[in-house]
Amino acid sequence: MTPPGLTAAASEYLAGRSVVLRVSPRNGCCGGRAEVPVAEPGPPRDTSRYQTVEAEGVRWYLDRALPEEAAAWSVDVAGFGRWRRLLIEGATNLDPERDGGRAVR
Repeated sequence: MTPPGLTAAASEYLAGRSVVLRVSPRNGCCGGRAEVPVAEPGPPRDTSRYQTVEAEGVRWYLDRALPEEAAAWSVDVAGFGRWRRLLIEGATNLDPERDGGRAVR
């Protein structure tokens, strides 16, 4: 899998740290479920469900449940000061029923 793009601001924010791009299941208050793509700095605790890729001097940990279209996304940074966080541009919620509902373990 090819990692998404990384803006200059996000690269500066990471300051050499790696990036985790993963699927995060979210449950609604009235039922239903959505899978939201999330980008976080640093390596994951358990690397077994991730594909590791080096691109442009950054180590990426890519969740194997991500769709191939993730390569077209872009990771940027939002906020200011210590409240900054990574965000994903171009991504939409993922269908939790894809692959027969087996996308998230």
